[in-house]
Amino acid sequence: MIVHDLEQARAALEAARALGVAIELRSAPDATAYAGVGYLKALGELAGQDLRIDCGDDAGLVMAALRTGCRRLAFSGPADLALRLADMAAQLGADFRHETTPPHGLDLVPDADAGRACREWLQGAGDRAP
Repeated sequence: MIVHDLEQARAALEAARALGVAIELRSAPDATAYAGVGYLKALGELAGQDLRIDCGDDAGLVMAALRTGCRRLAFSGPADLALRLADMAAQLGADFRHETTPPHGLDLVPDADAGRACREWLQGAGDRAP
């Protein structure tokens, strides 16, 4: 579930609990560039589940996220740089993902009924290929 704020994160987690499924919360692509590492880390902490933080193709943001204690990261930059960042992340026990395609999942839009959208998407998730 791609979440943008705490209300969406909580709604997504509640829908998943109600349906008995596990989900990953993640930020929008490149969200670290405009929302900041601190906001995204706090969002996951307040929701009660680490957020996969999307750093786009900015290696500096990955390193800042690691220094801040973020442990679930996504990076879309060059493969050679991703290898070095993956090594750094592994040394810190972080779950680093090099993503070359947009993430699969429901992107919750502002001002929508996030809980309903999550329930509907999760109930039909088995019908879609990842």
